[in-house]
Amino acid sequence: MGLVRQSIIARLTALIQCFWRMAVPFWLFRNAAYGTPEQRAANYRYNRSCRHRLPFYILKWIGISVCMMQIMHLLSALMAMTVADSWAHLFATITCMVAGVGFAFACAMLSLLVGSYLYLICVKR
Repeated sequence: MGLVRQSIIARLTALIQCFWRMAVPFWLFRNAAYGTPEQRAANYRYNRSCRHRLPFYILKWIGISVCMMQIMHLLSALMAMTVADSWAHLFATITCMVAGVGFAFACAMLSLLVGSYLYLICVKR
C-alpha cells in the first residue's frame, strides 16, 4: 500500500510540475544577479536570447485573465438571480471570489511577464 501511495504522489508531483512549467516560463531563464561579472553577463546574454519565448506566455496569461473575468461575470449574474439565503447564492459567491483571486493572480503574472519582456528587449548591457 505504501508503494502505491508513493507512486501516486510521484505522478501527481510530476503532473503539477508539468502544468507549472507550461504556465510559467521563468524556469527557462538563468539568474543574472549572482556570480562573477563574466557569469552575470553570460547569463544576461542567454536570457536575451530566450526572450522570444515570452510573447507566447503573455498571450496565454491574457487568455487566462479573460477567462477568469468571464467566469466572474457569469457568476455575478448567477448571484443576482438566486435568493440571498440559498446554497446556490453561497456557492456562486465563493466561486466568484475564487475567480477574482485567479484574475488578480493572472494580472500580476501578466505584468511581470510584460515587464520582463520589455526589460530584455530595451536594456542592453
